[in-house]
Amino acid sequence: MEGEMMPNLAPVIPKSRLKDNWFRVVPNPIDTDDNDLCIQIIEGPFANVILKYKNFQTYRKLNEDGSLNCDYEYDFMMVPGDIGERDITDEQGEEFEKKIGEAIIELLWKSAENENRNSDTEELTTE
Repeated sequence: MEGEMMPNLAPVIPKSRLKDNWFRVVPNPIDTDDNDLCIQIIEGPFANVILKYKNFQTYRKLNEDGSLNCDYEYDFMMVPGDIGERDITDEQGEEFEKKIGEAIIELLWKSAENENRNSDTEELTTE
């Protein structure tokens, strides 16, 4: 028994850091009072597109591999005028769809990490 490795049961955190490399969080360009999550793509064929996530929900049950499925929708809030002139392939479109899903998961992880960190240190901080 000694020396046997315990399985790593920690959740798998996405390795790629899309935030600040592929997108950044921005305020809603149309409605500044709207607090829904908006991101601006900052790299690639969809650069400068701003989209807003909506109707986000996760499934109650984990997949067999420990991952979690989620549903969400999004609206385009701002699209650059020249986007129609860009040569965007089907593969780039699929990559875009994949990355906006990864982006929201990455933001959720960060948010959860921050909440955990704050609740751990809450008793230690004095105001």
